[in-house]
Amino acid sequence: MAENTILLEFDFAYEQLKNITLSHCKKSVFLIGCYRSKDKQQIDWITGKATNRPFVLYNVRSSKKRDGWVNVQNPKVQKPSYIILYDLECPTNYFVYRIEKSTEYTQEQMQELDYPDPKGSYLVYKLAQKLQLDDFNIEGFLANYIERNQSHIKGKPIYCTGAEMMSIMTPKALKQNKNKTQETYIQTMEIINIDELKEKLNHHQEYAEDALTSIDLFSGCGGLTKGFAMAGVRSIFASDIDENAAKTFCRNFPDTPFLCKSITEVEKNEVDELLDGKVPDIIIGGPPCQGFSLANKRRNKIKDDPRNKLFYGFVKFINWYSPKAFVMENVKGLLSMQNGEVIKTIVEEFTNAGDCGYNVAYKVLVASDYGVPQNRERVILIGFRKDLNIQPSHPEPYVQDHLITVDEAICDLPQIGAGQGTEVQEYPQEPQNEYQRLMRANSTYVLNHVAMKHTPRLIARFEAIKPGQDLLDVWETHGALKRGAPNEKSTIKFHQNNQRLYGDKPAPTIAASFQSNFIHPHLNRNFTAREGARLQSFPDDFIFEGMRTKMSWEKGLSQYQQIGNAVPVLLAKAIAECVVKQLNTIEK
Repeated sequence: MAENTILLEFDFAYEQLKNITLSHCKKSVFLIGCYRSKDKQQIDWITGKATNRPFVLYNVRSSKKRDGWVNVQNPKVQKPSYIILYDLECPTNYFVYRIEKSTEYTQEQMQELDYPDPKGSYLVYKLAQKLQLDDFNIEGFLANYIERNQSHIKGKPIYCTGAEMMSIMTPKALKQNKNKTQETYIQTMEIINIDELKEKLNHHQEYAEDALTSIDLFSGCGGLTKGFAMAGVRSIFASDIDENAAKTFCRNFPDTPFLCKSITEVEKNEVDELLDGKVPDIIIGGPPCQGFSLANKRRNKIKDDPRNKLFYGFVKFINWYSPKAFVMENVKGLLSMQNGEVIKTIVEEFTNAGDCGYNVAYKVLVASDYGVPQNRERVILIGFRKDLNIQPSHPEPYVQDHLITVDEAICDLPQIGAGQGTEVQEYPQEPQNEYQRLMRANSTYVLNHVAMKHTPRLIARFEAIKPGQDLLDVWETHGALKRGAPNEKSTIKFHQNNQRLYGDKPAPTIAASFQSNFIHPHLNRNFTAREGARLQSFPDDFIFEGMRTKMSWEKGLSQYQQIGNAVPVLLAKAIAECVVKQLNTIEK
């Protein structure tokens, strides 16, 4: 290579290069971008020589009015892992860097960064470690990519996973007539049997011999149970009345005896039989809150409301087994019911429950304070048996440099459109942050990630709704129509319907109705069940059973409803760790 090659311009940090391969980065996203070796101004800005900047920057256009622009709302564009920079005049001159972060800048901000003659806005990537890519043929990749994408603009940035790049470089003769990467992907997905995959997932968790035990009432699909299990608490009995929630629970906790029955009808002898001599240390649960809710305008006294028999069913179990501790979860509005009389009555019931009563404390906890990408508020009651002499305390909020956002929670999942998705899908890229790594720790494939079908009218409505807006913001053009009168607007307006979430903030409360309440931050559709599960901090190997959505006349909870009704897993884990710590202290 000639001495005046542009290589010397880039190679300002003469460190030992780390080798990577596409075969080991199949799910990582690569940005393939170009530079012009004849443009000294561009080179000096990229390398930082013009301003003595100690790191490399690379920019792509984000202004829609400019040729070659990229959609910065696409997570694949926002957060690639690596960049391949090639010389537009001589592509065999290329360099590979790890990408540290990306930031969008306006034209004015680009001027402040000394970018020569900026026109519009740009997405700027800060490049870090320089790398050596061993199994990459740049000429073969570009030739095949351009052949398959006839409308491609020369020099426009390309975003591909390592697997896609390997596929594009593979000669057609070796593809066995699978001409398109997407077709290959779909055929691969079709040969994976969902039932076989479910059976292969290991949900038999190991516990310490002296692990604390729990009875889980109103378990739903198992949000509280999962959080307590992650804290080392073994569930020895669970119960819920919904059959679909029972299917989900039993799928994910196969070692826990389950009773699908109304708690008001459960008898002690049938629970004792399932416990088989085991004794619960903790009873946990969230009795349905219809009798307590702010939506109940009548606000009957708690003991007079027949719906609160469910709460007294919870107390019944405490009276039966006198556990060392209990945890009850409920809506924040519980504290203001009847000017505080409801919570006063509840505390009084727990204070006198069991063999010797309980010391009780309650507090409103915010899920986002404990690593959950959601600002869900719930009142948590914790009680310890009085003879243990423990005054209950709640977990302190985690020390976090920032709250986990919606984008951080879901951007690594397949970016599917309305009506798209299959029962089993591959991850399109490597995890982009610690939260995603935690969610994917025991998972190889993406399940429960099928998007709902939407009509063209509904998709047009979604397109008009900006982040933070909802249906009322576009009502005049895209408002709901009257049933039986398609030319007339409905007079019934719901503010929370079709709210597009901010990608850079935690989600609001993911309720049972989230399938229609919220729109994806960047895609024109509602959230999938898996995306909702991510916002509730369910790990990806947690499988949801039952119908994905349901009609009003269908029995049982849908996957969406199960997810929305659950306690966020990481919030449950924080509560469990706090309770376990207090119990372990007294025992020592």
